[in-house]
Amino acid sequence: MTSSMYCFISGGRVRFEPVDSFNSPSRSDDNHLKLPVNRQKRIRTPYGNIKATNLVYELNNPSLSDLESDAHASNGNESEEEQGEETGSEKPPTATVDAAGNERVRSILQEYSTHALYLPEYFVDLESNLSDDYAQIRELLIRVFKEWTDMGSIEVKPLTGGITNMLLSCTNRTNGDQVLMRVYGNGTNLIIDRHREFISHLVLHSLNLAPPIFARFKNGLVYGFLPGRSLAPAELRHEKVYPLIAQQLGNWHSHVDHSMIQDGVEKIRKFTSSLKKKNRASSEARAPQSATSPKNPHKHDIVDIWDLIEDWIKIVPFTKELMESFQENLDFHIDESNLRKSVLDEFRWLKTATSSSKSPVVISHCDLLSGNIIIGDDFDFTEGSKDQHNLESNPVRFIDYEYMLPAPRAFDIANHLAEWQGFDCDRSAIPDPSPANETMFNWVKAYLNNVNATEDEIINTISEISFYYGMPGFYWGIWAMIQSRISNIDFNYSEYGKSRLQEYWDWKKKFIK
Repeated sequence: MTSSMYCFISGGRVRFEPVDSFNSPSRSDDNHLKLPVNRQKRIRTPYGNIKATNLVYELNNPSLSDLESDAHASNGNESEEEQGEETGSEKPPTATVDAAGNERVRSILQEYSTHALYLPEYFVDLESNLSDDYAQIRELLIRVFKEWTDMGSIEVKPLTGGITNMLLSCTNRTNGDQVLMRVYGNGTNLIIDRHREFISHLVLHSLNLAPPIFARFKNGLVYGFLPGRSLAPAELRHEKVYPLIAQQLGNWHSHVDHSMIQDGVEKIRKFTSSLKKKNRASSEARAPQSATSPKNPHKHDIVDIWDLIEDWIKIVPFTKELMESFQENLDFHIDESNLRKSVLDEFRWLKTATSSSKSPVVISHCDLLSGNIIIGDDFDFTEGSKDQHNLESNPVRFIDYEYMLPAPRAFDIANHLAEWQGFDCDRSAIPDPSPANETMFNWVKAYLNNVNATEDEIINTISEISFYYGMPGFYWGIWAMIQSRISNIDFNYSEYGKSRLQEYWDWKKKFIK
């Protein structure tokens, strides 16, 4: 097995093929991937322009030789069938692939437009790139895209962040193609499952619900540019916009397959785990005299939103604001000896209280704030969508899939509606989850996107959502306390976390009554 893989969607499953299948000694056209002639044209999609013939995935440059290996050593515990399943191949892949193997993988990448390159050992050092005019980043882009041949014609611009958290715009000035590169923030792997984010993006693109994703490296992603702009917080409740958001969220909840994502996540975890074992064995062989470093305990695999929050509780720091929040809202003394247990007990009560709603578990965005909702620049806020009941003409798209997980649909909805309060935390802007609230009634009607939906169905869905109105405050309150210790952004996360937790406490009082 190689240390780099192609990931693609086939037959309703996420599959993998070794990059070795396309290694070649030169960069001649004969050694590059090309899509069929009838697809070698500029394709316009809701996610912008990119040439279908642009993508090429060959890593034959010496500067990237550290990504390749002659073969992936088995740890001795996996059957031949398991190793083959890990890469989506019938047999374990090797460094040498015959002509038939080359043709098979070439055919796969021609047939399936949703595919990306996974480089688990390639690390982008932002600090050195900032001082070296993004030389390493330009070099990587040349090896990902066939027509990006001249480093001097690649323009790299930072859009957000600093040396530990950055979004970059990368443009080929020769042909105008543009992609985005995100380099992961400091410490974010503690709270975000990067394997799941990558596979989720891949699956969403296969359903035309996300821009294309081209490559994932050790600490970031390369993906397609989505034209348009992010909504402002106040626009979330605009009468011409909120039905479109509701309809698109309902579309997500109805069509994204949880099992496909989970299958892909398990495969990529297995692949990465075996790669780490190989590297560890190689390191020990090079330095047999040194003591073996202690192994990290196996991290619990996150499978849904409840698992995620419970993991966050295990690492949440004992900030002054967290202590105050629980002390002010519980009728017993809180100190460091019982704080974590109190947070965990509160979480378990919340999980039990919401379960009676029987909200269906779906693939949820889990972070649908205004900045993650894109609308076309030409959208008319006076006229709205010409056919708001037609999903195909819906101009709203969602971006940033870091927190995507299976979750009760009512949580994803309540989590979005909580964002109506904006960054000023004006809770009066959050719609009351009552059938008597016309805005809430219309939002749910658009979410169901069913002209035959009965009034009872709408009312029951509103009731279901109301059970989860306290969970977003708890979710983001714990998240913010963790961010207060790991983020380099100049923001008072602890105070923000206390404010969000208070949403939960206020909801709980009403819920109990």
